[in-house]
Amino acid sequence: MSTKISIPQALARATEFEEKEEFDKAYECLKYAYSMDKTNPEVLQQLAMTAQLMHNSEDAINYWNELMMVHPENPISYTQLLDLYFHDNKYEYYMTRAKLKTLEGRLQQAVSDYKKAISNTSDDKEILNARYLLAQSLELIDKPMQAIDEYLRILDQEHNENVYGSLAAIYYNHDKDSAIDILKRALEDYPDNNMFKELLAKIYMETGNYSASLDYATSPLSKAKALLMQEKNDEAMEIMEKCSDADKKTPKYHALMAEYYYNKDEFQNSLDCIEKLEKMDGNNPLVFQMRALVYEKQGMDFEEHYNWGMYYIKKNSYDLALNEYLNAYNSNPQNKDIINELINLYTVLNDNIAAIEFTEKLAEIDKTNVAALKKLAVFYAGSGYDDRAQEYYKRLYEVNPRDYEVLLSLGKYYESKKKMQTAKEFYEEFLKYAPSASLDREKIEQKLKNAENEENYEEEGFLDKIINFFSKK
Repeated sequence: MSTKISIPQALARATEFEEKEEFDKAYECLKYAYSMDKTNPEVLQQLAMTAQLMHNSEDAINYWNELMMVHPENPISYTQLLDLYFHDNKYEYYMTRAKLKTLEGRLQQAVSDYKKAISNTSDDKEILNARYLLAQSLELIDKPMQAIDEYLRILDQEHNENVYGSLAAIYYNHDKDSAIDILKRALEDYPDNNMFKELLAKIYMETGNYSASLDYATSPLSKAKALLMQEKNDEAMEIMEKCSDADKKTPKYHALMAEYYYNKDEFQNSLDCIEKLEKMDGNNPLVFQMRALVYEKQGMDFEEHYNWGMYYIKKNSYDLALNEYLNAYNSNPQNKDIINELINLYTVLNDNIAAIEFTEKLAEIDKTNVAALKKLAVFYAGSGYDDRAQEYYKRLYEVNPRDYEVLLSLGKYYESKKKMQTAKEFYEEFLKYAPSASLDREKIEQKLKNAENEENYEEEGFLDKIINFFSKK
């Protein structure tokens, strides 16, 4: 174009030419817009569509593929390419269909299409590309062994750093020995890959081979960890003292310092480091595991078992946590924290009877614990033990005589016992403190109004009609 125009103007002109079926001129406008911005989705889409109208399939395929790269979540590129590939390129047809199904979340069908793509080409590069995507899809549908087979087939044809990484990650979760073998093989091909070395050091650490872990560790903190596990404390400290400021601000650094002081029997220093770790990463089970180990070494049974319980809670191992909490409780049955933890854990485990049992223990120790008293009152009332429930409502009333829910419950209790004067007193107190939006307010007001109109209002022996009225729900 001799005169410079903007992309929107070029698109508008192209549309005008297409309406006149002057596709060559429209295509020229669109290519001009493309030269100004090769990543504009609107330009790429119009170019591809115009190329198709002109039966220029090669250009259309190129532009649809470029649009797919720019805007991969838009299915239009895939659907158009399926039409273009259907007759002439079955490999690309199935590859595109597999990608579309992946986009739509139909991964099992995508796996089938990747396999069909492989069977429709003899080109080694195309086969490897399809096989890699097939392996990734198999991982996503939780078929790790099949994914491993595909990755290994790729390695039979070529060295591939990403494939080694994917294999190591799968083996790490399923077979540590195989993970070690594949990482050693990867390092033969990629000896400078520190990620492989660090993962290998981590696996050796987890399997108890600390000297081998030290051989492969590349980061200062990993080296220090391997030395600490061998109780080479001074060597480890030399490394940690030289760590960068960035490393010293990480949770791992504080964990290692805690381990160093633990090895040296400097327990308070170890606990101080664990506290720093907790501030940075409070949900890390390691915080409670390390505390438990420190307290174990100090012979502090309650603190040891309590922290082991917290550790297992963070790991979602509730049965193991329960065992540790019960050991902690047996060490100190007056400790409110452990009783609360047991109540919460029994509730999670749907053991309501045990939860109530420990709630009663808590209420005996912490006599003004409103939450515990209410839980007990509601439980016994719901179980049909009204007299038992009332014991706890009375205690709640002593703690807070303005709790309108408690006042209402007491009123209903005495009403059920036909002690109408006492019920009236609690209902009147209820009306003093209940919010205006309370659903029970209007009903109680009406009850009291009707009662005031009756003669001979007595503590017991109401007129039958008043008794009947109070009995209405």
